[in-house]
Amino acid sequence: MTVDDFKILEDRQKVQMIFDAKKISEKIDQDSNYQLFQIDNFYVETKTSLEGKFKRSIKTYTLKDLPVDYAGEVLKMPIVRFAKDIAPIQPTSVNFKKKEKFI
Repeated sequence: MTVDDFKILEDRQKVQMIFDAKKISEKIDQDSNYQLFQIDNFYVETKTSLEGKFKRSIKTYTLKDLPVDYAGEVLKMPIVRFAKDIAPIQPTSVNFKKKEKFI
C-alpha cells in the first residue's frame, strides 16, 4: 500500500490499518497525545485531544517529509526498502583485468 492508497481509504479502514501497524513513537503534550505508526513505506501520525476538544486527526508522511521530531525515532529502526523503491542497477562497461600473481 502507498501513502496515496491510504489517503483515499474510508476513516474506519484507516483506523483498522493503524490498529494493525507498527507503533514507532508516542508523545504527550499539555493538550494532545501523538502517536506515530509505520505502514509499509510511509508513516501515519494520530493526534488525539486529552480533554476531548477535538476528534482524532490523522496525518501521513513519507520518509522524506517526516517531521524532525520523529526522525530520531525512525532512524533507530532498521531501514526497509521495497523493490519498487529501489532503482535497477545499470550495467557498466568497466574492463576488469585479472590479478597477476607475482612470485
